[in-house]
Amino acid sequence: MELNERKKAILRSVVDAYIATGDPVGSKYLTTNAGFNVSSATIRNEMNELESMGYLEQPHTSAGRIPTAKGYRTYVENLMDRYYLAMEEVEVLDEVIEHKLSELSGIMEEASRAIGEVTNYTSFAFIGGSGSEADRYETLLIGKHDFLLIMICKDGSVKSRQVKTNETLDESVMESARAALNKCFTGITPDQVNLNTVLEFESAMGEHKSFATMLLRVVNEMFNSFDSEQVHIDGVTKLLSYPEFFNVAKVQSVLSMIEERKKFSELMKKAVPGRTSIIFGEEAVDIAPPETGFVFHPISVNGKVIGAIGVIGPKRMDYKKVIASLDYFAEGLTGQMRSGIEAKNDYMIGGNEENGRKDE
Repeated sequence: MELNERKKAILRSVVDAYIATGDPVGSKYLTTNAGFNVSSATIRNEMNELESMGYLEQPHTSAGRIPTAKGYRTYVENLMDRYYLAMEEVEVLDEVIEHKLSELSGIMEEASRAIGEVTNYTSFAFIGGSGSEADRYETLLIGKHDFLLIMICKDGSVKSRQVKTNETLDESVMESARAALNKCFTGITPDQVNLNTVLEFESAMGEHKSFATMLLRVVNEMFNSFDSEQVHIDGVTKLLSYPEFFNVAKVQSVLSMIEERKKFSELMKKAVPGRTSIIFGEEAVDIAPPETGFVFHPISVNGKVIGAIGVIGPKRMDYKKVIASLDYFAEGLTGQMRSGIEAKNDYMIGGNEENGRKDE
């Protein structure tokens, strides 16, 4: 049986009310507060049918109804109103997005904090390991004494480091560094780097050889970060503010789920780029405990998921606000990363002026 418009409206109202109050919702509440122009008995009959269809359940005899995982799924995918972030919420997220792009893990940790502040749920940031060879390097001058070194790996993941130095930098140093790195440190794994590689790199740096040691140190750090998947959690105690998690054992089960890095990593990497994923505990008991809602948005570069930002909370969390916040941040960060790389590519392709014109 398909949901008619009245059943959809009742289901939407039940979910909204349960998210707001945490109490089972009865027909009298809907008749009084949700603006239905039908009798309480009619609402009650519709709720009985929604229960028989698997969208609602009755936790106790004579109690109102609460949504099932199927009910939440239908609400999120088809019935939920759009949430518009308030100006102060946008400002919190923009502060992270618009920060000068530096090491991705640092940005994601800040993002986790910001998402937790905006949504008031426990938040997390996941950074996937690479285990891959470098495909190419980009350099982006930030200021006179700092620049961004970007390593694009063959598996599509991206690593970056903001490098600071007391020496004065300019585009000629950046160009030398980019060319030398691409010549000497692409297509090889960390264990293939040897003395000859180092000597070749120092030679390739030419007149900027003095920067070689600093760059070697940074590249070594980036190589050493291969396969080092990271999970940063912010605001674990926020779980305890919800009745569903008054039992500390339930909080421990949530943390245990996150600490199982392999399972967590597989879940993140299966995410569809550009799309928020939602998991309810009943739908995947091996991933999220019952009564838990688990929402995350992947961060991707060139269609490859390299990380994710998300929140964990009670199944009755405010999905409208959570999804709006995650979508806004993920789209903003992805755009910043793409713009930074494309800007550098444009410079390399068309920015070498000779005899008063740009190369075609």
